[in-house]
Amino acid sequence: MRDPTKKREEEHINGKEKCQNVNRLSVILSVHHERTIKKVLKQIEKLRPMEIVLVVDGCPDQSVKKMLAYSSCPLTAFVYPFPLGNDVWRAIGAKEATGDVWLFLDSDHVVAANDMQAFVRSCYQGADIALRKCMTPLRQTSMEADTILLAKTFLNALVSRHELGTSSMYELPFAMTRQAAAIIGVQHLVVPAVAHAIALHNQLRVVSSPYIASAKLTRKRTTPRKNKPSDNRTILGDHLEAMDYVMSINE
Repeated sequence: MRDPTKKREEEHINGKEKCQNVNRLSVILSVHHERTIKKVLKQIEKLRPMEIVLVVDGCPDQSVKKMLAYSSCPLTAFVYPFPLGNDVWRAIGAKEATGDVWLFLDSDHVVAANDMQAFVRSCYQGADIALRKCMTPLRQTSMEADTILLAKTFLNALVSRHELGTSSMYELPFAMTRQAAAIIGVQHLVVPAVAHAIALHNQLRVVSSPYIASAKLTRKRTTPRKNKPSDNRTILGDHLEAMDYVMSINE
């Protein structure tokens, strides 16, 4: 698998975009361990954001100290000695971010700076939310995973946004504006499917950015971490809640 952090000649973060980032961009980063954080921060720094907001849960104190020493950008860390749950960090980071465009990332995946900038660029160009472009086909060999894809597809179809396919606010990275978050309600970011439904119902400008590849993870793990069965059930439950929201307001 090619390392997506390798420079590609056809892609470039120009000086104007870096200037916008310095004045407008907050990067909100979920951190569970130290293993990949240095590589992730190295890519984030290439964006020249105005701030990095780390939401750290379950890390040893020594790991946290090392993380704080890695970045040359303004960095604020909110440290919790216990696991917060899969998506609570989103709302915590959003409440603390001061920029008017927010980029949400997970430190488990190393994403090239150019790929991250694509999401931010969409917001600078008028999008309220920029999601990963996901058009994953359904496969009969993976019933539980396909049920989740079907739920994502159905939720988009429910509000006549078929072109989004399986794109969802669950998928990282994604970017959104402060104004969009105010309409959605920051507290709803803890349930991404509901936040997604609220955004679409309010006719926010939700777009899909090109699919990005994540670099190999540490410990020679070459595929993204799979959700536990309990996580899959939570995601399905969240989508049912989102569907109920959409149907209730359309009654």
